[in-house]
Amino acid sequence: MDLNHENFRCMIFYYFKYNLAAQQSFARLRTAFGDEAPCRTTIYNWFAEFKRGRVDLSKGFCDGRPSIDVKNKNKDAVRCMIKTNRHVTYDKVQALLGIGISQRQSILHKHLAMKKLCPWWIPHNLTETQKTGRVTWYNALFIRFKEVALNWYKA
Repeated sequence: MDLNHENFRCMIFYYFKYNLAAQQSFARLRTAFGDEAPCRTTIYNWFAEFKRGRVDLSKGFCDGRPSIDVKNKNKDAVRCMIKTNRHVTYDKVQALLGIGISQRQSILHKHLAMKKLCPWWIPHNLTETQKTGRVTWYNALFIRFKEVALNWYKA
């Protein structure tokens, strides 16, 4: 038998109204439904909600981690913020968009491939010009090192 969450919530509410303890409710549900029954924590949480006066059984708990569904408008907004002010902080991004920490991290690091280096946001992937510049700089430094080492060795 496939029961949805709302069916189980109704049964938990019934046991609550029947003045059973949460532990007894858990035992009865586990006996009747086995592994399909809600876990002990869920039953205890619902008992706590009912004690606070909650009677709406249609939705589950709303607290916990925020959704990490990343919207394109949020990605564009973060990209615009960084272009405007490269010193923008994590907290400012989160506060202005009203998003959670995990969504903020996902947008910055996964979708935009940005990395915070010192106080600036920089693209994590280098452009071809930047890569070429780094190779040129490294080769010049290496040649200079070889000259200094050769002069030191001769002396």
